[in-house]
Amino acid sequence: MPRTITEAPNARLTAVVADVLGTAWTPPTVQDWPAVFTSETADRDLTLYPDWKNSRLVFELSPAGATSNDFDRRLFAKYTPDLTGYDTIHDWLAHGDLDAVADALAVILERLVELPLPERTAHADPLQKEREQLATHAKELAAHAAHFAAGLIWSQPVADDAQRLATLAQGLAHTATRVDELRGYKNPRR
Repeated sequence: MPRTITEAPNARLTAVVADVLGTAWTPPTVQDWPAVFTSETADRDLTLYPDWKNSRLVFELSPAGATSNDFDRRLFAKYTPDLTGYDTIHDWLAHGDLDAVADALAVILERLVELPLPERTAHADPLQKEREQLATHAKELAAHAAHFAAGLIWSQPVADDAQRLATLAQGLAHTATRVDELRGYKNPRR
């Protein structure tokens, strides 16, 4: 039986998700976006909110009480509903038959909550990160230089390729300067 349209859109969706998750998850007490469900046994939070711009629902699984420093420990899933007959996702949430998508949401949520959360990653050495970026830029520059040379040989237009090479070279020079600074060179060589 479809939910009544007298409920707020967030209350309607929260009720459907609560039915899908079952009693292992505590639904939010505040009917506002984002809606946060909590599982004390799994020590996790499941946050739900609409992505208004892209007309989809976003589900975010994180450790319970996660902070912005725990971003690397979060998992995401998205659901894009069929908005046929509705102007916006807000209109769909307010008036659509949300029970009709419960099975699809159940599959998404079941897969999401069964996944282990990523472990906290150690912050990489900034010099190593910059060297890796420098190597990536150098490879990309070499690949584009080969494409540029082929265009010259085969008498094809090369102005766009030349512009791309100049942009890549500028990025490469910036990264190389940063690597030299991290290595302790006060006046990087030019």
